[in-house]
Amino acid sequence: MFPHTSQTIPWSDLPAANPDSLLAAEWETYRREVGRLLAEGLEGKFALIKGEQVVGVYDTWEAARQAGLDKYLLQPHMIRPILAQEPVLRGPGFFRSCKS
Repeated sequence: MFPHTSQTIPWSDLPAANPDSLLAAEWETYRREVGRLLAEGLEGKFALIKGEQVVGVYDTWEAARQAGLDKYLLQPHMIRPILAQEPVLRGPGFFRSCKS
């Protein structure tokens, strides 16, 4: 895992998914829905996303993970923390935002 830096970017500046990514649809769903989720006061909770749908919001990563395994087992799905400011991750020779 790349180490976190103190840098963040606002949710409104999240980059588009790489179309070749296994979780491109889920990432684009998060980008589309994060403003609404934040407006509903859900910052700090965890969204379970499958395709173009936010399936549920959970208090902990563990609860979201278990729900994802129960519903989708080995199918691709995403668990994302709902954040107004996204941490920037530092890797070898580049900076990029966290896409989970």
